[in-house]
Formats: sequence, structure tokens, C-alpha cells
Amino acid sequence: MILSKKRKRNVDYTWPGFVDALSSLLMVIIFVLMIFVLSQFFLSQKMNGQDEALVELKSNLIELSELLSIERGATTELTSQLSLLENKIVELRTDLNEEKKIISQYLEEISGKDNIISLNENEIRNLKNILDKKNNDSLNIKKNLSLLTKENNYKNNQIKDKENIIRASQEEIRNLISASLKLRNKLSQLQTLLSAYKAKDKKEKVKTVSLGKDVNSALARRVEELQKFKSDFFGRVRALIKGRKEIRIVGDRFVFQSEVLFTLGSDELGEKGQLEMIKLASTLTEIEKSLPTDIDWILQIDGHTDNLPVKQGQSFKDNWELSTKRALSVLRFLIKQGIKPSRLSASGYGSFQPIDKRNLVAARIKNRRIEMKITQSTKLK
Repeated sequence: MILSKKRKRNVDYTWPGFVDALSSLLMVIIFVLMIFVLSQFFLSQKMNGQDEALVELKSNLIELSELLSIERGATTELTSQLSLLENKIVELRTDLNEEKKIISQYLEEISGKDNIISLNENEIRNLKNILDKKNNDSLNIKKNLSLLTKENNYKNNQIKDKENIIRASQEEIRNLISASLKLRNKLSQLQTLLSAYKAKDKKEKVKTVSLGKDVNSALARRVEELQKFKSDFFGRVRALIKGRKEIRIVGDRFVFQSEVLFTLGSDELGEKGQLEMIKLASTLTEIEKSLPTDIDWILQIDGHTDNLPVKQGQSFKDNWELSTKRALSVLRFLIKQGIKPSRLSASGYGSFQPIDKRNLVAARIKNRRIEMKITQSTKLK
């Protein structure tokens, strides 16, 4: 037993170790081979990729060569265009030099115009000073106008006072008119008697002449008194309408310019003319109320025209008819305003009684007129 145990202890273990080492080496070799194979595989893959890249690079080089040829053509064309542009630049420089010369001329002209502008500015300043002076004058005129307005109001008050005086004197006028009418009736009777005396014999005729002289003397005195009354009557009416611009007084007549009453070439009273006639009718009505009813007075209305012929197509033949129709228009309008027809008379004189005989526009304006005059009736009592 003891021997068998010793034998077991002397067994050789070299081969198994060698086998283990060899197997380990083989495993390392196999591992290295696997690494080599893998590296070869990856290297071959990489080489294939590089071949494809080289092919792609060749195609890119071909495209670049084509683009290079195109660029060379474009460069040639650009070179030719550049030469043309250089020529144009030379031309533009020449034109620019000419433009500079023209600009210099313009600058000289502008400097001259600046001088003119400075002169105009001086003139404008002078005109502004004149305008300021005119404005000051206008303000002074407005102040004077205010003063004149106040003065006019004062005068209007004076006129009202005079109207009161006129009203106070109307009773005296009525008495004078009544006495004058009575005297006129008596004179008419005496004239009738004188005409009867003239039919008698020579001796009685002498007496008649003597009586006629006495009557004529008395008649002259009464006519003088009547004329004095008539003048006083017109003077009071004149004072009543004093200051009215639409009425012009010439002698013993009231003159209305036709333009105030009518439009040019018309025989119909306009609105302004109607207003003026309403005022006149009111004045006449007021005067008539203050007079005795037995006083015979007449408003004589006379129409006048200028010397221009009547235009074709109008409703009247000539200036005679135009002047008459205008006078009648005034007459009929006054009748509508309450004036008795027996107190009115109308006549037309055409262009044959001018105020101004000059052949001027201003003269023709004066001659186109309506004249009105208060006179006595010519009928016998």
C-alpha cells in the first residue's frame, strides 16, 4: 500500500501542461487569424469605397473641365465686353467733362439769378412796407367811417326834427292852397266876364280894357303868390326826400336813373324799382293826406332813353315806344299802390331830350331816366 502511494506521487504531468499551452497558443493564433481576416475584410471594403470615390472624382474632374472650358469662353466674352466698357468709360468721361462745363455755366447763371432774387426780395420788402402803410390807411378810413356814421345818425336825427317842423307847417300850406284855389276860381270867373265885355262897342271896350288891366294886375299878383306857394310846396317835398341816393333832384324834377327801376332794354319794373316806387307812393300818400281835397295836383311821369337804337327781337319798335311804356309801367304801379289815376300823367320822349349830348357811355347812362314832377292840373273849375 505504501508503495502504491509512492508510485502515484511520481507520475509525470508534463504533457498535459504542454497540451494546455498548445491549446492556448492555438486559440491565440485563431484569434489573431480572425483579427487578420476581419481587418482584410474591412480593408477590402474600404478599398472598394475608395475606388467608387475615385470614379466619382474622375466624373467631377470631367465636369470641372467642361465648366472650365465654358468659363474660358465666358472670360473671352467678358474681356471683349470689358474693352467695350472701357471705350464707353472714355466716352462717359468726355461727356462728364462737357457736363461739368455746362454745370459751371449753369452755376454762373444761378448766381446771376440769385442776385435777381435778392433784388426781388428787396422789392417785396418795399411792397410789404407799402402794404402795411395801406393797411394803416385802411384802419384810419374805418375810423373815419365810424365817425361819419355817427355824424350821419346825428344828421338823421336833425332830419327827423325838420320833418316834425314840416308837419307843423303843413296846416299853413293847406290854408295857402285853399286860398289859392278860391282865388283861381274867382280869376276864372273874371276871365269869363272879360270875354263877354270884349263883344261890346268901342266905348265899352275901352272900359273893358281898363278893367282887364286891373284884372291882369290882380291876376299877376295872385299868380306870383301861387308860384311862391308852389315853390314852397316843392321845397318841403324836397326836404322830405333829401339824402335818398336813389332820387336825384334836377330843378323842380325828381330824376330816377333807368337802371334803378328797369333792367337794360326792359319796360317792366324790377324788384329794386318796385321798392323805390313803393317808397315814393308812400310819400305821395302822406302828402296828400295833409292837403285839402279840392287841391288839384298831378304827378307828371316822363320817360327818356339814350340814343342807341332798339335791338331786334324786343317787344317795342323804337325808343319812343320804350320810353312811353316805361312811364306807363311806373304810372300803373303807382295806381296799384293807391295813387288815384286822376293824379297821374305819363309821357314818353324817346332820346330827343338828352341831359348830356356827348356820345359817351356815361352820357347815355345819364340820359336813360324817368323824370317826375309835381304840377297843377290844367282843367278849369
